[in-house]
Amino acid sequence: MAVVVMGVSGCGKTTFARKLADAIGGSFIDADDYHSASSIEKMRAGRALDDRDRKPWLRAVAVAAAECVETPVIACSALKRSYRDILRAGIPSVFLHLDVPMDVVRSRVRERGDHFFSEKLVASQFETLEPLEPDEHGVVLDGTLSLTELLDAACSYVAGRSDGRG
Repeated sequence: MAVVVMGVSGCGKTTFARKLADAIGGSFIDADDYHSASSIEKMRAGRALDDRDRKPWLRAVAVAAAECVETPVIACSALKRSYRDILRAGIPSVFLHLDVPMDVVRSRVRERGDHFFSEKLVASQFETLEPLEPDEHGVVLDGTLSLTELLDAACSYVAGRSDGRG
């Protein structure tokens, strides 16, 4: 089972997913590492990716996760149900949605400096985001909590999913 830490860019996915992978003895996968050069340039120029850009990227992330020996912990936006379906098709997945207010995200993106994701794209991320549906295995977490609080909540949720409780 893969654990996908999802949410808009700037919500803290990468930092949290790295810590979670360490906490559960998993393998961290940063979905950003699988973007094509053209997609990175598109985002750097302030243009949002579309489904044509995202599908091959998500398929590559799903393959990387399926090839992991340890539990893959993936930092990936997974904004739409259809994107999460692509990830799930590669490996059964549980989704941890880090929910963060737009003003906090804008501030975090601005502070990142040299990251390819343009602050101009923050609004488009919120417009694209589709909440987890009741039949999807996942939970919404308050992304403004401390890392310790997030880790406690996530580890508890993931443990319940992996032993069939929830």
